[in-house]
Amino acid sequence: MQKRKRHGRGNATIEFTLVGIPLVFVLISTIEMARGMWIYHTLAYAIKEGTRYAVGRGQNNSSASHATYQGVCQAIRQAGTGLLPEDLTLTFHSATAPDQICTADGASCPTGPWPPSSTIDDQPGQTISITGFYPFVSAISMFWPGAGPGMTFTPPPAQAACSNKVGFCLPASSMDVMQF
Repeated sequence: MQKRKRHGRGNATIEFTLVGIPLVFVLISTIEMARGMWIYHTLAYAIKEGTRYAVGRGQNNSSASHATYQGVCQAIRQAGTGLLPEDLTLTFHSATAPDQICTADGASCPTGPWPPSSTIDDQPGQTISITGFYPFVSAISMFWPGAGPGMTFTPPPAQAACSNKVGFCLPASSMDVMQF
């Protein structure tokens, strides 16, 4: 009776481990990239819809409804499916009024029209813009030793309002001209 050689035992387990760990990392990275791109696209679309809402409701609008901070935030919330309104930081900018920073849930936004009707900002031909920042926390950070619940990046000064959240702040902005 011959004895079997036992020197090749366990090779499959070691090879699977050596290939499996990088494969899982690549799979999670691909999913996280797709999720980040989806969040960015949704954010950009929502900001554009908020700007479109405002430019059609200026001083010469035939209907009685002028754009307000709350109305623009509502339009952004409706278009931003999947985005948490309390995490979405918005900056409203017009030609003469000071910039207003608030969250999309509308709790920190002032009441009143936007752009302000007391200035020339809501007249046809005037440019307005909305900028939004949304935090993105990636699951890839669990592979980073000592990263904790998420990686924190140092944001530029324009993103300071979003810096109190953990993660990377995805920016999106939209600029348009008042129509009515």
